[in-house]
Amino acid sequence: MGAGTGKIEEKINAFTKRYYFNLLVRGLILSLSLLLAYFLLASLIEYNLWLGKAGRLFIFSAFFVVAAFAILRFLREPLQWIVYKKGLGKEDSARLIGNYFPNVSDKLLNLLQLNAQDNNALAQAGVAQKALSLQDIAFEGAIDLRSNTKYLRYLLIPLAVIIVLFVFNSGIFTESTKRIVQFNQEFSPQAPFKFNIQNKSLTAFFNEDFTLSLKLDGDALPNAVYLVAGDLRWKMQNINAGEFQYTFENIQQPVDFAFEASGFFSSGYTLSIINRPEIIGLNVALDYPAYLGLRSQQLKNAGNLEVPEGTKITWSVTTAHTQRAVLFFAESPPNDMQLIDNNVFTFGKGFKNSEDYWIELENKESKNKDRLAYRVDVVKDQYPQISVESLQDSVFYKNILLGGSLTDDYGITALQLNYTVFSENKEGVQQKRSVPIARNNKQQNFFFQWSVDSINLKPGDKIVYHLQVWDNDGVNGRKSSRSSAYTFALPGDDELKEDISQNQRSAERKIDEGIQRARDLQKSIDDAQEKLRGKQSLDWQDKKMLEDLINQKNKLDEAIQNLQKENKLLEQKKNAFSEENERIREKSEQIQKLMDELLDEETKKMFEELQKLLQENADVNQMQKMLDKLDRKEINLEKELERTLALFKELQYDYKLDQAIQELKDQTEKQESLLEKTENQSNNKNNTDKPSQQELANEQKDLQEKFENLEQQLEELDKLGEELNKEESSDAESQEEISESQQESEQSLEKGDNKNSGEQQKKAISKMKEMTQKMEGMQSSMQMEMDQQNLESLRQIVHGLVKLSFDQESLIKDFGPIQQTDPRYVTLSQNQLKIKDDAKVLEDSLLALSKKDPFMGSVVTKEIGELNDHIEKAVGNIKERRKANASTEMQLSMTSINNLALMLNDHFEMMMNMMANAMPGKGKKKSGQPTSLGKMQEMLNQQMQELKNGGGKPGRQLSEEFARMAAEQERIRRALQEMQEKLKQQGGQVPGGDIPLKMEQTEMDLVNKQITEQTIQRQKEILSRLLESEKSMREQDLDEERKGESAKDYSNEIPRVFDEYLRLKEKEVELLKTVPPRLFPYYKQEVDEYFKRIKTQE
Repeated sequence: MGAGTGKIEEKINAFTKRYYFNLLVRGLILSLSLLLAYFLLASLIEYNLWLGKAGRLFIFSAFFVVAAFAILRFLREPLQWIVYKKGLGKEDSARLIGNYFPNVSDKLLNLLQLNAQDNNALAQAGVAQKALSLQDIAFEGAIDLRSNTKYLRYLLIPLAVIIVLFVFNSGIFTESTKRIVQFNQEFSPQAPFKFNIQNKSLTAFFNEDFTLSLKLDGDALPNAVYLVAGDLRWKMQNINAGEFQYTFENIQQPVDFAFEASGFFSSGYTLSIINRPEIIGLNVALDYPAYLGLRSQQLKNAGNLEVPEGTKITWSVTTAHTQRAVLFFAESPPNDMQLIDNNVFTFGKGFKNSEDYWIELENKESKNKDRLAYRVDVVKDQYPQISVESLQDSVFYKNILLGGSLTDDYGITALQLNYTVFSENKEGVQQKRSVPIARNNKQQNFFFQWSVDSINLKPGDKIVYHLQVWDNDGVNGRKSSRSSAYTFALPGDDELKEDISQNQRSAERKIDEGIQRARDLQKSIDDAQEKLRGKQSLDWQDKKMLEDLINQKNKLDEAIQNLQKENKLLEQKKNAFSEENERIREKSEQIQKLMDELLDEETKKMFEELQKLLQENADVNQMQKMLDKLDRKEINLEKELERTLALFKELQYDYKLDQAIQELKDQTEKQESLLEKTENQSNNKNNTDKPSQQELANEQKDLQEKFENLEQQLEELDKLGEELNKEESSDAESQEEISESQQESEQSLEKGDNKNSGEQQKKAISKMKEMTQKMEGMQSSMQMEMDQQNLESLRQIVHGLVKLSFDQESLIKDFGPIQQTDPRYVTLSQNQLKIKDDAKVLEDSLLALSKKDPFMGSVVTKEIGELNDHIEKAVGNIKERRKANASTEMQLSMTSINNLALMLNDHFEMMMNMMANAMPGKGKKKSGQPTSLGKMQEMLNQQMQELKNGGGKPGRQLSEEFARMAAEQERIRRALQEMQEKLKQQGGQVPGGDIPLKMEQTEMDLVNKQITEQTIQRQKEILSRLLESEKSMREQDLDEERKGESAKDYSNEIPRVFDEYLRLKEKEVELLKTVPPRLFPYYKQEVDEYFKRIKTQE
């Protein structure tokens, strides 16, 4: 492009600038005119109408809309050109210029178009020529800026109005503009009243309520005032005329607010926030007294405290906005807490009494709003508590069992038994005895067995005792508590004797009841047999009958068990409180053994089998067979009970006679002692220590009363002897003389005539000794006569059994080759009936003897039953022509006869030995029994070995030898079982184990006449173990000598007596374990009361 063309383009650019500047000036004039007009209109509207927030927001927003419209409408083109250089091109500008200058017309446009074509020389020449012709024309002259003055009238009109209004009332624009700009605030016209805040300051405490009080002053007061804070609006409470309140609850940040009433608004206010001092955390350290054994404890946020006495408490208070902390106590001056860390204060103090306290916090602006009041409850070390259960031995008066529970809040250190013995109404010195416990336990059960027999009490003495417990109070010293006082009284001689007599009468009644029950059961069995005979099935009544029969048996067994226990208790009492003749003691033990053997396992199993058959609806025939067996068993039981009753009465007579003799001897000794005192009284009248005449007279009177009691005992003894066909034991004449002498002696002592009293006493003593000798002689003669009669009866019975055995054996031989059709068959059957009758006679004699001889074993009665059973079956089989069965039963009956003969022969030898070893008066040794079961077993083993090796004895002697050895083995077995049972009852180790079972196997072999190598080896093992058992029993006997028999029996009852009590206390302990430590004292007391109520209800 040439130089001319370049100048043309510069002129075009200048035109363009001027063009857009003209548009800019015009747009500004029009935009300002429009905006001023809108401003004027908006101000007038707001000033006159007092628009609300929405209206003002609309006007405020519309202003920006109008401004945007003006910019887009009037300033868009010049602004685009200025900013983006977008607008007229060169050719557009050329056309505008051509239109304004006629002489230019299209020349400028053509010039630009030619210049844009190819640059050939010809075109360039044309362009240059045209450019030269246009150089003198000023293109920007086409734009006349003065043409914009015509738009100034649009601007001047609203501007003039604004100036005029501003001059007269500037508030039209200032106040209106302020309200429009602050469109989110409430504005109102000037109210006809004033808003007066009554609060001294608009300052509130953080998170507290603040009540704002307002009073309106003016002529016309509104009825309602609203509190406006931002978008929130609350109605104030009208208190009085023109007075209003509003409460800010838990205010936590500043509040900008104004008041509104009747459309009028107050000025804006601000409610500011300040902080009070406050507790953020309250931590307590508890240092307990050392004796409690408790570790120091840290508690968080705990103000109210319950602590043991002597505890040191250290407070650590974490605060906020606090400059000072003071700890106040109700009964002591305030204490400034020490600041140890940023906003952490501390203070410590020990406590012995409960006390209230509170904490005050301060800062430069205020104190804490509420007084932080708490209490320290000091739990005093309580007195220990003791609950005692005292169980006194009211049977043997040997032991007192003490048990119960001990409780204390912190621990028990000692438990002591304190007791005083009162003898003959004189109080002894208090004795003390420590009771073992676990020290320092808070709660524990205790159990103590006190053997009072070690105190050597006399009949009529008593003990008053109590328990005392101490705690472990390390602050004030140990404290103690006592239980209630208990009294243990030992009965007098008369009471003890009467107790034994009552037990004897009770045992006798129980034997009578057992006999009656046995008879009823026997009758029921007979009735059942009769009703079931011929029946094929059982109906309901039959089943009910059998069930009643079984119930009868159970009740009978229960009655016999009670009898066994009562008689055992009776014997223990007799051993504990009286001295018995050794022979009487042996009889007592033998009767107890007979009672223990009344119930046998075989009968029990048979009744269980009957019950099983009944439940299974078994065949009636099976039940009939079972009833037949039970019938025989119950017959034996009835006989044994009758025998026991007879023996018990005999024993009762012997015991009472022996006790009467002992009582008479004791009274004789006491009368001799009184005689000595009486003579001393006469010879030593100046002795101040001597008893008074009245005391001697009283003692004589007591002796007389005791002799009267003895006379009553002798009278009862005579009645019992008359029932038993005994000769009269008392001497009425001697008794009367003794009574008269004692009475005269008492009268003489009361009169002071000691000489005559002494003579009467000597006379009474002489008669007493004479009476004693007579009664002892009668006792000895009766025993000797009884033994001789028993021996003679036993000898005749054994002789009869031997003869019966020969008769049965002869009948067996004669019966063997005979045929059923032989005429002699009837004769032989009659012979068997004669044997049956002879056996019945021997049975009656043997039963009569057994009622007099307690040492005869119950096995004899059972063997008699077996004998009768076999004879009955033999007779029945002969009658029914069952020869083979009859032969078997006859053989078995002969074996039973031989066994009976051997048993009774051994018993005969035992009685002979007892009589030979008997001594006048009290026996010192049990006789009639070898001292060693091992030696007896060894002898039996030798005999069996010899018999196995071939003794060469004939058939009958061989059978008798087998039967004798079987009986001997049974005797050894029963003796061993008796020892085992005794040791078991005493709680000792039971030796021997299963030796009795092995002995029973040997007995079976001997009955079956079989001695094998296995039998010999078994016997060797029996002997070896039996010797070991005897050694063990000897060692055990040495230990038993150091213990009282009654104490051993009684110790077995200890766990059962206190079991329920201890379980109740364990429940109490478990319940207390679930209580939190801080609540323990209160709930512990509640639990104690609860368990006491339970105990009271029980």
